[in-house]
Amino acid sequence: MEKLRSVLLFWGCVLIGISVGSALNWLLIFGPGDTNGTDPIPTVIQQVTQFPNGWYLLILSQDIGHLFSYLIPALFFWYYFENSQWNDFNRKPLRAVSALWIGLLGVIAIFPFNELIIDWNQRLELPELLGPVEDWMRYKEQQNELLTNQLIRFDSADQFIIALAVIGFIASLGEEVFFRGIVQRKLVEWMRNAHAGIWLAAVLFSAMHFQFFGFFPRLVLGVVFGYLYLWSGNIWVPTMAHFLNNGLIVAIIYLQQQPMYAGIELTVDIKSWLWVFISGFGSISLLLIFYKANLKSLNKGLLGQ
Repeated sequence: MEKLRSVLLFWGCVLIGISVGSALNWLLIFGPGDTNGTDPIPTVIQQVTQFPNGWYLLILSQDIGHLFSYLIPALFFWYYFENSQWNDFNRKPLRAVSALWIGLLGVIAIFPFNELIIDWNQRLELPELLGPVEDWMRYKEQQNELLTNQLIRFDSADQFIIALAVIGFIASLGEEVFFRGIVQRKLVEWMRNAHAGIWLAAVLFSAMHFQFFGFFPRLVLGVVFGYLYLWSGNIWVPTMAHFLNNGLIVAIIYLQQQPMYAGIELTVDIKSWLWVFISGFGSISLLLIFYKANLKSLNKGLLGQ
């Protein structure tokens, strides 16, 4: 009964947060005008970008949506219903985490391997019987792609810095507190199995992004972040890893838009199985080193329990 109460309270906070965030964004975006269309999301994105400060309005909308979908409801549940504090997310202080840079390097090393999974996931086709479902999934993908393309069209350095703060830091902090700090923590506690809790939390992490043709690469990252939290016992470790992943992607896109880097290919050649193998093996090796370096403190308890 206590578990059901906790689940209902948590997702109740999330639904209220999403509702408040949606209302704020409605006032923010629809204030200047109406969509005048049957398909509001693409129309609104295209309309907003026509405003003099359209990009800033769009990134602010993303910030509000993310804060009220993840960070704010998660912290409200944690402080008000769990009667906990920020330090309760951590089994040990950040300064006590061993080989931190090795764990973070493992997140960078996995990039080529994950590029292969991204390519494979995007080519997936559902059985013909599920054709309508696949059409809906691809439609949602097109919506997300339209929004993403507008957000990463940088006209100045300050837009890059703002995007780094919103897409990099705020998104990383909110999602790690939500999925690792609370969802994973509860699942590990209830299932009494750290691995099952990590994988199930990663499935939820990927599914709730509603980007179905990017489900598996995000699942891989969710698992990596989950184990980093388990082994380190500090919420800032997966947050930094998440920020590193998002921030590097934003930085690469920004550099590709600069005239001095025009024509320079910064993508990974996934056809080179050697690089993919080195990426996968290297990332696993680095993460295992991080695990062994923190093994002693891990044995004292799981995620602060």
